[in-house]
Amino acid sequence: MRVTNKLLSNNFLSDMQRNLTNLSKIQKQMSSMKNFSKPSDDPVNVQRAMQLQSSIDYNDQYATNIKAAQGWMQTTDTALVQLNTVIGNIRNNLEEGGNAAYTQDERDKINDEVNQEVSQLAQILNTNFKGEYIFGGTAGLSKPVSTSTYDITRSTDKYDGCVKIEYADKDGNAVNYLPDVVSSGFDIGNWTTGSSTITFNLNGVAQTPITISGSDSNIDDVVKDLNTQIQKSTSGLQDKVNVVKTNDGNIKFIAVNSSDIIKIDSTGITPDLSGAVGQQLSNMSVENIGAEKNIEVSQGVVLDYNANAVDVMNYGTGTGDNIPALMDRIEHHLAGQVLSDKRADGTTAVVSGDPDAINIPDSDGTAHYYAWVDNKDEATKQLTNQDLTDMDAASKQIMKVDSQIGAKEKRMDGLSSQNSSSKVDMTDILSKTEDIDITEKTIEYSTMITIYQACLQTGGKIMQPTLMDYIK
Repeated sequence: MRVTNKLLSNNFLSDMQRNLTNLSKIQKQMSSMKNFSKPSDDPVNVQRAMQLQSSIDYNDQYATNIKAAQGWMQTTDTALVQLNTVIGNIRNNLEEGGNAAYTQDERDKINDEVNQEVSQLAQILNTNFKGEYIFGGTAGLSKPVSTSTYDITRSTDKYDGCVKIEYADKDGNAVNYLPDVVSSGFDIGNWTTGSSTITFNLNGVAQTPITISGSDSNIDDVVKDLNTQIQKSTSGLQDKVNVVKTNDGNIKFIAVNSSDIIKIDSTGITPDLSGAVGQQLSNMSVENIGAEKNIEVSQGVVLDYNANAVDVMNYGTGTGDNIPALMDRIEHHLAGQVLSDKRADGTTAVVSGDPDAINIPDSDGTAHYYAWVDNKDEATKQLTNQDLTDMDAASKQIMKVDSQIGAKEKRMDGLSSQNSSSKVDMTDILSKTEDIDITEKTIEYSTMITIYQACLQTGGKIMQPTLMDYIK
């Protein structure tokens, strides 16, 4: 092959360009401290680095979630301790007020103090953390409870200003807590006959029976079928009732509006709901207050981190086994009154038309009306017996919820440590994937500078002399 000056020049320029490209690449690596600046530099490691960076970003969000949950639970823990302290103060007042030697005026003074403690209970239950009420469940933007005052009438005078704690909807209106109306031991065989019906009673009026299609194959199909039938214009229940599946695999019925009184009648009902006949449906407002707040703390790991007002205040399964009802009873008992389904004469039954009648349904849902009547001796007995027992039960419930929050806090602390360790590990792997070894690259850079300079010097010497060299 004939070697010409042109060939030498072209080869020299090609080699020089390659050396310059390598030198430029190393300069970019050293200035950016990264092994690559575009996907074509190292496709496999670029993809790996992108995945690692995404994982680190997710991990940072999980860390933020964990920190937020920890702050929430710390606030909840403090509030629960305060609640138990107030409950203890009220119990002390009961022990004092139950003294048979005390006059009614003395008990009224104790009642004044109890009223202040009850107001304090409501204030603690409405504790706010970063714009949300910690005991408000998923309705955290509105206060879970409200207070109202009313008169307790006695035979000769009135005790004014007794404070009553009530659940509140998003508009601050008082709503009643009602036990859940759910099926018992759901069996799909009871819902596939095609003749199963449920009749709802809306504000005292029986509505058109809801008929199950009979072709449903599982509980999810039944829930969907029921909601579809309820939303039909012929049902009379549009936007009035919601049907959901419970965690233990039963069907739960909820009244959408707290102002509606909705019950399940017994006509043509499926056996799974026999225990729910006559019960009034709980309302959506209280359902939201009693709901769990969940947060994702790791990939695919979702935990609840709140304590809601329903869990805190309900210490039993009965209608009156809750702190609002207990406080109401205590204030009446201190005022010398007891709840009775008979009037003061002991014989006249309390009926629904009485202005002070209170409906406390029996276990089967049958309406049963009571009223507060004067009976100092019986009231004193209640203060020193059942009321103290209930106060202890309420205190135990608060401590139980506090213990659960403490356990969740401990788990969150462990998750926080795990999250920090994971970030360190992933950052280390990412660094090894995309970061340069500065010592190695410095040596490479010096080498490339030397190569480039040697290339220039060699190129100038290997070129053959031209005619112009001889003329000079």
